[in-house]
Order: sequence, then C-alpha cells, then structure tokens
Amino acid sequence: MELIEGLYLMTTTVLAGASATLVAFAVAAYRSSGRTAMAHLMVGFGLVVLVAVGTPAAAFGTGFDNAEALLLINTGLLAASMALVAGSLAVYEPGTREFVIPESELSRLRDR
Repeated sequence: MELIEGLYLMTTTVLAGASATLVAFAVAAYRSSGRTAMAHLMVGFGLVVLVAVGTPAAAFGTGFDNAEALLLINTGLLAASMALVAGSLAVYEPGTREFVIPESELSRLRDR
C-alpha cells in the first residue's frame, strides 16, 4: 500500500468515526425528545458514515478505476447528507407549533 492510500484510509476512518459518534448523539437526542430534526440529523450523519465507508471500499475494490464516477457519487451523497443536516435546523415541529429556529430569528435573517 502506498503512503497516499494509507493516509486516505486513515482520514476516512477518522471521518467515519466522528460521524458515527454524531449519529449516536442524534439517536440519543431523538429518543429523549422525539423531535423530527433529530431524525434528520441521524439520517444525514448516517449517510456520511455510509459514504466514508463505501467510497474507499468501492475505490479499492475497483482498483480506483473510474475515479470520476466515485467522486460524483461521493459528492452527491455528501451533499444530500449536508442538506439533511442543514434542513434539521429549520424543521417544523408540529407538537410545539414552532420551527427549530424561532420565527423571530428567521425573519431577522431574511431582513438582512
């Protein structure tokens, strides 16, 4: 294994581990609060773990053939996961009749 491949595996392991930790926190928060936003966080960070594990598996499994397709799929899934994470900040919570970000804060942000 070349140095660059080892570094790739090491950084990917750190990304997967950190994301798995965030998934665990989001699961605990969802269980205690039942908030939809925490479910979005679980799925968003779960996708990051999936990408962090799946991309190197596919890359090494194919001998890094068609790297462009791997990068496209990787970036697309990461974009979807970040959309879920960002969306969790503005999810309407029916039981509370409010957004996770209060309406007053949203209107202040819109006025800028």
